[in-house]
Amino acid sequence: MACRAYGCFSRGLAATAVRSAARLKPWLLAGQESSNVRSRAFSTDGQFEKQIMPEDVLHLRAMSMTIMQDPICELRPEEASRYIVDCPDPLSEMPVWHPRRLATQITDPFRDRKLSVNRYHKLILERLDNEPLLAAFGIDNSFNMQAYFMILHAWLLHQRLVLEGSKAKKQDEDLFETCWTLTRNWLLLKKTPEYRFDAELQNVQEYMLGACVAMDRALERPDILPARVQQCLWNNMYSGSVKKDHKGLLRLTKYMLRQLGLMLALDADCFLSGKFVWADFPVHDGPRKPLALPAWREKFKEQAEEFRRLDEES
Repeated sequence: MACRAYGCFSRGLAATAVRSAARLKPWLLAGQESSNVRSRAFSTDGQFEKQIMPEDVLHLRAMSMTIMQDPICELRPEEASRYIVDCPDPLSEMPVWHPRRLATQITDPFRDRKLSVNRYHKLILERLDNEPLLAAFGIDNSFNMQAYFMILHAWLLHQRLVLEGSKAKKQDEDLFETCWTLTRNWLLLKKTPEYRFDAELQNVQEYMLGACVAMDRALERPDILPARVQQCLWNNMYSGSVKKDHKGLLRLTKYMLRQLGLMLALDADCFLSGKFVWADFPVHDGPRKPLALPAWREKFKEQAEEFRRLDEES
């Protein structure tokens, strides 16, 4: 089982990591050209990389095999079709000669790309509001954990967009723009003072992109990929505050591997059009204490629901 699962990750992932880093580089170097910006983005995994010794590799391989023993990590290519959904565009159902359809083709030639990025954005928001999933991973309502959980899902989508090459480059850029817009909205709702708003935003971007780069580097070694993903999550999502055998951390590692498998297995047209949902992941669905949201997060949830309602009515 574990050996077969490794096969789905090993095909082209090292090359993908290189292309992904190249895509992220402009974001990392945007704004102030300071060594602090670059070093913070690369320090998390860079320190870990320097510590890898031959004996460590053996340990990481053993850890990886242990993680992959759980069949939930593996998503076979033929299973991907279960997560494809139909997202009809009202305009596509109109006759080709319909005035509204013709006008849209002229005034909004990039409508399809915008629709797909909007669907990606909704997929990320759905995860942020999935309380059973958050509880299973031990993710609280703090700004940092919410932001990391958001960017991890953007990273998953980013990996497949990188594989699609230049035709998906603009979608990739737009995806990250939605993430930064989301981050700006959160900072506004947190009532971050205007005099330090830009610095706070840049600080968040640096850490988020640093997490993405660390995850990219984990892809360079498929033989120890699960263990390195776990290490990246421990460093970033949990800030090293939990034990490395923490149940939530282990569940999140398996979840990321499963979703990465889905990203790689989806049909190109379905993925690029955003016509899919996340792979299912078993969580405890018994009685639990509802997640208490801070004021800024509650306000954002209300606004998101209002926009969703208006979108459905339009």
